[in-house]
Amino acid sequence: MAAPQRRYRAPLPTGPVAPPVQRGRPGGGAARRKAAGRRRRFAVVVVVPVLLMLGSVYLHTVSAGLTWRVASLEERLAQTQAEGERLEVRVAELSRADRVRPLATEKLGMRDPGGEDLEAYDFDREDGARDGGEKKGGKPQ
Repeated sequence: MAAPQRRYRAPLPTGPVAPPVQRGRPGGGAARRKAAGRRRRFAVVVVVPVLLMLGSVYLHTVSAGLTWRVASLEERLAQTQAEGERLEVRVAELSRADRVRPLATEKLGMRDPGGEDLEAYDFDREDGARDGGEKKGGKPQ
């Protein structure tokens, strides 16, 4: 028996052109792969840079907001420090001895202590020296 001969479907140059025969799944796998490759290239060339630019704009917006807040807080800090210095000066003025003594005498009935009001007690100081308890000669113990 003779083997069957293979038939080629190549069109003759004078005849109509037949559509290519698709093998495998219907719908053309090669076309899908090309389309997927185009989508990937589009994502790399267009979408990724756009997302990066949007991220950059967002970060600059956040940075500008934080810069404004820092400036506001520094201004408040300077105002508070100035007020603190002003209040320290006011405290120093109000606690002067030449102002406090007359007020204590007039309003509270206080007086300066005299010699009979002062009394020395015998005790040891932190540095080991003794206070009070002087001898008649006036020399400390």
